[in-house]
Amino acid sequence: MHLFEASLAWEELTGGARWTRQANEIGELALARFIDAKTGALLEFYGSDWRVAPGEDGRLIEPGHLFEWSWLMMRWAQARGREDAVVAARRLFEVGVGHGVDAKRGVAVDAIDPDFIISSARARLWPQTERIKAAVILAQFAQTAAERERLKVEAHSAAAGLATYLEHPVEGAWWDKMLPEGGFIDEPAPASSLYHIACAILDAKDRGCPV
Repeated sequence: MHLFEASLAWEELTGGARWTRQANEIGELALARFIDAKTGALLEFYGSDWRVAPGEDGRLIEPGHLFEWSWLMMRWAQARGREDAVVAARRLFEVGVGHGVDAKRGVAVDAIDPDFIISSARARLWPQTERIKAAVILAQFAQTAAERERLKVEAHSAAAGLATYLEHPVEGAWWDKMLPEGGFIDEPAPASSLYHIACAILDAKDRGCPV
C-alpha cells in the first residue's frame, strides 16, 4: 500500500517509467488478489502465493485500509483511465462506510470481519483521516451532483469524527485510540499521526472540499 502510494507520487513528480510500471503492477495485483470480487472488501494478510492467509489473519478487514486503498485506487484509475479501478475504489469506500463506521461515535473502527461484523470496536485516529481522503477524491470525480454532495457530507462527517481526537488537554497533541465506550487511552501521542492529519487536510483542500 505504501509502496503503491510512493510509486504514484514519484511518477507524478518525475514521469519515470520505472514508477509507472511499479504502480501498474501493484494496482493490477490489488484488483486480482487483494480486493474480493464478490464483496468489494480488501483483506490484510496473504501467503506467498497471494492467496488469503488461513485462520484469523485471513479474516481481518481494516476499515482504515479500505479507505486508504479507495483513495489510491481512484488516483491510479484517473491516471490510467481504468473504469474497473474506479468501481473498485467506490466499492471499497462503501464497504468501509456501510460496515466500518460506528454511527453512535461517528468514527471508523479498527476492524471488521468478512461477514462485515465489527470485530474490534476500538477506533484509532489514522482511519478517520483516510476516510476524509477517500470521500473527497470520490466527490471530486463523482458522476452526479447528488453523489458529489453526499460524499462531501461524508467527508465532513469524517472530519467531525477526527476532531474529537484533537480535543486534547495538551495543546498540539492528540488522542490515538478511542475505546468502544467513547473514552480515550491515556498514552503519548504518536508522531506518525501528524502525517495522516496533515495529508487529509491538504488533500481535501486541493480537491475542492476543505474540511
